[in-house]
Amino acid sequence: MINNQKSHIIKIFVFGTLLKGQRFDFYMGGSTYGGKYYTRGQLMMAENGSVYIDTKEHEAYTKGEMYLVDYSCLQRINHLESRSGEFPKGYDLRLIPTWSIEKNPDFNFNLDGADFCFYYRRRNDPVKIIGGDYSSFKDPVQEIGSFLEKEKTKILEPHDIIDFMKGQMRIDF
Repeated sequence: MINNQKSHIIKIFVFGTLLKGQRFDFYMGGSTYGGKYYTRGQLMMAENGSVYIDTKEHEAYTKGEMYLVDYSCLQRINHLESRSGEFPKGYDLRLIPTWSIEKNPDFNFNLDGADFCFYYRRRNDPVKIIGGDYSSFKDPVQEIGSFLEKEKTKILEPHDIIDFMKGQMRIDF
């Protein structure tokens, strides 16, 4: 029986305390390590010590790791990043292009060779709710869960989730 919610098909890029050997790497337990990756943007440290990527800085890059996670792991990470008291509840799940350091060691930002991943973006810009109707707001984690449930009879690949969510959210680049 296919269970897309238990399959490691959600790509996530981590760059701070979720990295191997860092304080919260245990949140990645049960995930599949995908290698060292980078994305465009400057790694920054906030006044409270949390880190984030300034995606407006186009000449810099941030190194991290890519993982394939199941829906349960994504929910754990989401709780840490956007709801727990550990951080200022200031991160939202977004999409970002990433590149494998092994395949593209020159830190080239060509979208043709990009692997899109989810990542947690600092909530420093207000989120626009189109049309001023809160009932139209879609939580990305819930949207992923609904998509996995709806497609439970199909064998999904990581790109299927990315392609679906590209239609649901803006890509940071």
